[in-house]
Amino acid sequence: MLLSELVGSRVVTAEGDDLGRVHDLVLVQDGPMGANGRAGLRLHALAVGRRSFGAQLGYAQGSVRGPWILRKLLHRSARLVPWSSVVHRDDEHIVVDIGGRGD
Repeated sequence: MLLSELVGSRVVTAEGDDLGRVHDLVLVQDGPMGANGRAGLRLHALAVGRRSFGAQLGYAQGSVRGPWILRKLLHRSARLVPWSSVVHRDDEHIVVDIGGRGD
């Protein structure tokens, strides 16, 4: 599986609720840096929701501060769904079991 195959996928709960589409991925370093200067990465979570223009500008990650008015108008927070919550994936959907946590 390529990470690019996940981006844009529709995400639904096991109960059939539509959570939106995957618009970003959260990776974590899984192990030390190797001799080649690279570290192993592990998929930690999917950022799911409606893609906003603010996310494209970096407002979703919190790394862009910008004028407050732009933060309010452009930023829609994404829902982070842990990769461990994925129960099924096919060409059309990613099905997740969020266990009623309301993340």
